[in-house]
Amino acid sequence: MYKKSLLSASILIALSPSAFAEDYSLFDEVVVSATRTEQNKKDVSSSIETVSSAQIDDTLATDLKQALQYTPGVEVEGSGRFGIAGFNIRGVEGSRVKTMVDGVQQPVPYNPGASEQRKYPNAIEVDTLQNIEINKGPSSTLYGSDAMGGAVLLRTKKPDDVLITDGNEHRFGIKSGYMSANEEYKTTLTWAMRQDKLETLLMATYAQGHETETHSSGADIEGPDRGAANPADSKLGNLLAKAFYQVNDDNRVGLTVEYYNKRYDEDELNYNGYSIMPGFTYTDNYNKDTNERLRVSFEHQMMMNTLLADSLNWSVNYQDSSSLNKNYDTTPFNGRRMREREALDKTVQFDTQLSKLVDIQGNAHEFTYGMNYLYNQFELDNTDHKLDAGTVSPGSTGIPDANVTQWGLFVQDQAYFLQDKLILTAGLRYDNFKADPSTDDGYTTSYKANKDDAFTGRLGSVYHLNDQLSVFGQISQGFKAPTVYDLYYFYNQGAIIEANPDLKAEKSLAYEMGFRGQNPSANFEITAFYNDYRDFITEEKTGEEGGKDVITKKNLDEVRIYGAEFSTTVHLDSAFNAPQGMYTRLSITYADGEDKKTGNSINSVAPLTGVVGLGLERDNYGAIANVKMVASKDDWQSEDNLDVAGYTTVDMTGYYKPMKDLTLRAGLFNALDKKYWLYNDVSGTDSHSSFS
Repeated sequence: MYKKSLLSASILIALSPSAFAEDYSLFDEVVVSATRTEQNKKDVSSSIETVSSAQIDDTLATDLKQALQYTPGVEVEGSGRFGIAGFNIRGVEGSRVKTMVDGVQQPVPYNPGASEQRKYPNAIEVDTLQNIEINKGPSSTLYGSDAMGGAVLLRTKKPDDVLITDGNEHRFGIKSGYMSANEEYKTTLTWAMRQDKLETLLMATYAQGHETETHSSGADIEGPDRGAANPADSKLGNLLAKAFYQVNDDNRVGLTVEYYNKRYDEDELNYNGYSIMPGFTYTDNYNKDTNERLRVSFEHQMMMNTLLADSLNWSVNYQDSSSLNKNYDTTPFNGRRMREREALDKTVQFDTQLSKLVDIQGNAHEFTYGMNYLYNQFELDNTDHKLDAGTVSPGSTGIPDANVTQWGLFVQDQAYFLQDKLILTAGLRYDNFKADPSTDDGYTTSYKANKDDAFTGRLGSVYHLNDQLSVFGQISQGFKAPTVYDLYYFYNQGAIIEANPDLKAEKSLAYEMGFRGQNPSANFEITAFYNDYRDFITEEKTGEEGGKDVITKKNLDEVRIYGAEFSTTVHLDSAFNAPQGMYTRLSITYADGEDKKTGNSINSVAPLTGVVGLGLERDNYGAIANVKMVASKDDWQSEDNLDVAGYTTVDMTGYYKPMKDLTLRAGLFNALDKKYWLYNDVSGTDSHSSFS
C-alpha cells in the first residue's frame, strides 16, 4: 500500500479540551486494563499503551489506524473496501487479540480468503472514544479467550467526560473536519447534561467520502495492472446515547445504546478484463457493502462495604453485528450475477466484578474477582442471483452456523509491601467454552461440537527504587479457543481444505521485564519480552485426492516471538531551557520471531520501527512534527515472499485557539510524498507477482 501526501483540517467547537494537561504531561496516567481496576500506570507490572481523546484530536485521526499509528509495538491492519481488519500486538494478530468496547467483546475476525466477503471487528467510531488502552502480551487471566496475544480496550465517552463542572449543566459541541486523502467530510455533534441525579450524553456522527488515494505513480487504467485506487463512495453514521442515574449514595445505574452503520460502494475497475479461463472474463465489476452494529448495555455500580466486597459492578449487554456484501459481475458464462454474502454475529454478555481491600499483617491487599458469560450466535446467509436467468439459489458458506458459549471465573490479588515500594500481583482464571455447529442449505455436513476448558495464571511485580525509578516484571499465560472458522471451514475448489472439529485451544507463556522512570522533566520506559506460543493452529498437507491437495488444520506450530521497546517524553523547556512548551518524543520497537518447528520467520512480526516527534504546546497554539522510520523486511516464512523496502514519513499537525471553546486544527501527512508499502499488506505475496 502507498499513500499520497494529504492535507487535513478539523474544527472543534466547545468539546475541545486543553491538550496541555492531557497530552503534554503523562506522569500521573491512570490505566484499567492491567488489573481490571484503576491503577496509576507506574504501579502496573506490564507494558500498557494508552491513547486519550485529546491525542486522537491532536493527530486528526478519523479511524483507529490513524489514532494508533505512533504506538510502539502495535499495528492496525487492513484498509480499503473491508476496512480495518484487526490489531497486531508484538507480532500476534487476528483472533488472537481481543477487542472490547466498554467491556463488550467485539466479533471475532472472519476472512474466508475469497475477495467477496469479510467480517471484522471494526464497526467503531473513533470520535466517540474517551481513551484506548492496549495490554501488550497475554491477557487471558483478565479477559479470557482470544486475549492470548493481548487486548485492545476502547472506552466511549461518558457525560462527565464532557461536562466541566460538578453541578447542573448543559454542554453542546460540534467537531467537523475534512480529509483530502479520501475527500471525506465528517461532523460529530455532542450534547451532555446533568440535572440533579441524572446525567445524559448524546453523540451523532455523519461522514461522507470516497476512496483513499494511492500514490500518484499508480496507473489509472482498468484491469489487473491498475495502480490507482478503485472509485468508491462511502457514508457513515453513528449514534451513541447514554443515561446514568444516581439512585442513592451507594447505587448508580446506566443505560447505553450505540448504533453504527457504514455503506461502501466500489467500482472494481482492477477486475475488469480479468480472465481465469474461456467464458470467464470479468466485466462490469462493482460491489455494495453495508456494515452495522447495534449495542444495548445496562450497568449497575454498587458500593457494598461488606465482608465479601467493598464494591460490585455488573452489566448485561446485547450486541447485533452484521456485514452485507453484494458483489456484482458479468461473464459470458454466467451473464450478469450478484453474489450476496451476509454474516450475522449476535451476542449476549453478562459480566460481574467485585473488589475488596483487606489489611493482612499490616499490608494492603486489593482482591478483585468475578465472572463473565457470553453466548454468541454466528450465521452466514449467502445467496447467488443470476440476474439474466432470473434464478436465485443458496450460496456455499464454507462454514456452518454455530452457537458459541463461553464462561469464566477469575480472581486477582494485588498486594502492597515495604510501605508500598513493592507491589505483587497474582491472578488465576478458569474458562470453559463450547462451539456447537448446525447445518443448512449452504453447509450440509454435520460435525460434532467442540468443547474445552483452560486455567491461566499471572504473576507480576513492581519495585519502586525511589520516587522516580522502578523495575517491573511479569509472567503470564494466555489461550485462544479455536474459532468457528478454525474448526469447521471446508473448501473444495483448487484444493481440499478439510474441517477439524477436534482442534485444541492455542496457548502462550510470556515473560516481560522492564525499567521505567519519571521526573518533572521527562519519563521513559524500556521493556524486553519473550513469548512462547504452542498448539498454534496451522494448515498441513495430508495427501492428494482427485489431483487436488488435501489440507487439514492441526495444532502443530510452536512459535516464539521476542523483542524490546523503548519510549520517552522529554520536556525540553524544563530540561534544557528551551522555549516554553517545547517537548520531544521518541519510541523504538524491535521484534523477531520464528517457527520453532521449521525455523522459518513469522510474517506478522513488524520490522524495526522508530518514531521521533518534536512539538510545542502553548495555551492558545501548538504544533508537532512526527517522523516515522520503518526498516525493510526480508525475513518471511516463504523465501518467495515479496520483500518490502524501508521508508520514512513525516507528518505535521498544529492547532490554534482563537477564543474560548474553539480550536482549529490542520495537518499535513506524508509531507515528503513518500511512496511505500506496508509489510502486512504484502505478507503472502509472491515476489514474481505484480504488485504496483
